[in-house]
This record gives sequence, structure tokens and C-alpha cells, in this order.
Amino acid sequence: MSLPSLLLVDDSDAILALERAILSGHYSLNTASNGREALEKVGRLQPEAVLLDLSMPEMDGDEVLQRMKASAATAGIPVIIISSEKSRAEACLGLGAEAFLAKPFRAEDLLSAVAKALENARKRTRAGAMLVLRMTTGDQEFAVPLDAVREVLLQPALRPLPTGPEYLREYVELRGSAVCVLDVARRLEMEHRVPVRERMLVIIHVDGVPLALCVDRVQDPEEFPAGDIDRRLGGVEHGLLKEGLIGMLRVGGGRTLPLLDPRVFVARELLKDLSTLLKPGGVGQGA
Repeated sequence: MSLPSLLLVDDSDAILALERAILSGHYSLNTASNGREALEKVGRLQPEAVLLDLSMPEMDGDEVLQRMKASAATAGIPVIIISSEKSRAEACLGLGAEAFLAKPFRAEDLLSAVAKALENARKRTRAGAMLVLRMTTGDQEFAVPLDAVREVLLQPALRPLPTGPEYLREYVELRGSAVCVLDVARRLEMEHRVPVRERMLVIIHVDGVPLALCVDRVQDPEEFPAGDIDRRLGGVEHGLLKEGLIGMLRVGGGRTLPLLDPRVFVARELLKDLSTLLKPGGVGQGA
């Protein structure tokens, strides 16, 4: 597992050597000895945090900070001001710096300041992040919010329902209760890509009623940061998917993936009507 990366910026070789000695082994380190070099390396290396001196050749730390915060590519990188100029450093806090550590500093204070800055940055990222479950059925891959999912299991033997649309004609017994099974491939008018014995059931609830979505593949849960979730609705052609679209996930390689509200696959009244048939004494529960 790779170490978090830091950029150490100071025109004093002695300060850089001290910071390296304290932080080495905890972080992956790069250095810059003037403001222009720092700004170039921040954009190119995208470190997880910057330790920034203020009085430097070519460009002062104040200007480096302001340019970083003015760029969408670097605005989210936390900056810790390391300086003996207290009033100037405190002014930088108003410009978006994460913290200020006065020179001279103790090793434990430097380690604590960096750890706290990184944790605060992670909290900000997680605040808009979402855990999702990616799945595939036929030729369609999509994701649903993980908090909408109650359970995932390999599809067991299914039983027929006496009525219902083609995509909702079976049910499964789960811990003594009958649960309707919605075939997502049929719902999207596609063909399954895997045999029945390899298909998966994703259990959700619709207005308190359990529903099993039958899909071909399910991946492990994955967290997407806020920056990788585009909530502008667009990017899918299937009408049903458009109706349930929460946003598009950026999954790498220039690809996007629809993030759906899984309740879109079934009309709520239809599910309630079919579930009533599965209650003790209903048509689907006969001897």
C-alpha cells in the first residue's frame, strides 16, 4: 500500500532536511526550494498535502497558496503553513490554508499537524461520497446506492407466480418469507449473459415490501467521491433508466455508469398486489 504523498516547500536546506527526517517512513516526500517550483510540482504531482514556507525566492508562499486555491485542480489539496512570520501566516488561514505551524517546531507537532490536515481533507471528501453496488445484466451495467440494498445472494431455486408481467413471474423463499423476483434483463428487454445457476439476487425494499432483483453479475461495494458523481441527469438512452437516474459515475478510462434508484424497475402498486398473493392463504401459497 503506497504512502500518502507530501510536497515540502522551503528555501532552507536545513528545514527541508529536518522535515524529511521527521516525516520519512510515514509519507512519500517531494521537495521544492522556491515558489515557482512548488506551483509546478503541485500541479504535476498532485500531493495529498503541501507544507509551505512563506518568504521564498521567485514567488512567496502567499501567492503559491492563492494560485492553488484559484485552480480547480489543486484547490482541494490542504496546505500547512510552516513559518516564523505569525501574523502573515495567520492571514493565510483566511486565504484557505489548512493550518499554521510556527518555526521552530517539534517533531510531534509536525506529525500531528500533517495527520490532522489529511484527516480533515478525507472527511470533506467523504461528506459528498457515496458507497455503491455495481451490477451487470445483459449488456447493461449500472450501480445502485449501497444503502438501498439489504442483501446479495446467489440465486436459489425460484417458484412461479400465478400472475404478473413477464419480468415479474417468480418468487423465492427467504427465511420463511416469499419475496417477488424481478428479472432486470427482461425488464430492460435484454438477454441474460450467464446461466441461471450463476445469476445473483439483490434484495431491496420498496415502500417496506421486499423485492429481489435478478442480475447477472454483482461487484464488491465501492466508494465514489463526490467529484466522480455527476448529478446532472443525462447520458442514458433507455427510457426506464432515465426515470430512475440519480446521476452518472465516472469509472475511469473516460467511461461513465448510470447510478439508479433501484425502485424504478417496478410499479409500487403492482409489487404490493403480487406480494399480497404470496401471504399465507394467498394464491401463491396454496398446498
